[in-house]
Amino acid sequence: MKNASILPLLFLLNILLVCHSVSAQDYVVTTKGDTIYGEVKPLNYGPEKKVQIRAADKKKAIYSMMQIASFSLEKEVYQPVKGPTGYSFMKLLKGGYLSLYAFQGENQVLYDNYFLLKRDGKGTEIPNLSFKKVLSNFLSDCKTVSDKIEKGEYDKRDLEKIVDEYNSCLNAKTSEELPMASSPTLKNSVDQWQALAEKVNRHEAFEGKDNALEMIDEVKNKLIKSEKIPNFLIQGLKETITPPDLQDALQNALNAI
Repeated sequence: MKNASILPLLFLLNILLVCHSVSAQDYVVTTKGDTIYGEVKPLNYGPEKKVQIRAADKKKAIYSMMQIASFSLEKEVYQPVKGPTGYSFMKLLKGGYLSLYAFQGENQVLYDNYFLLKRDGKGTEIPNLSFKKVLSNFLSDCKTVSDKIEKGEYDKRDLEKIVDEYNSCLNAKTSEELPMASSPTLKNSVDQWQALAEKVNRHEAFEGKDNALEMIDEVKNKLIKSEKIPNFLIQGLKETITPPDLQDALQNALNAI
């Protein structure tokens, strides 16, 4: 009888162990939008950085940097970023319109150099000697943040605070300018995408949720600037936002373009 009573507990324990193993698994996200789970191994030697992944079926695959959108290793996310010495895999510390990355210096192993990247492609390495000058100029489109850096209220230890405040400043600035600068049609389009962003943000976690929020934000910015929305961005959203209860909001947003 004791053995019989223990069986359900063992069964439950096995399920919990399997779930933990799956949730803790590393993964690679390709530029085609595929997510592959398995054992990830960065190959940082040679002129071109690559990533190897061994999936559950024990098959190994190697992807070049240009084939990878991001990869996760030990709960840290890495992305290909063009930095001071060309493209390399940088560790994402904080994402948004302005993102903070850590990267390896030349001939270094540790990720103890820092890089700021705006979504429009502009970036800068965080210097030691000319921190105030470089950062205040780079973030001059948000005067409150730029002034705090210039006055010494923020220094290199406050990088995450700087990123948070800059992104909040930019969002507020966009919201204030939109009603005056946009037509009713454009405002409706942005409203639909904002509604989608809010629903995705409130939704329980699903694979690619953070990427979906970033892509939605990029679409909104392009709409405001009257820029063309790339097809790969639309396709990426369709492949990433998969929960059935988000499909109506997604379709409404797509129809508003």
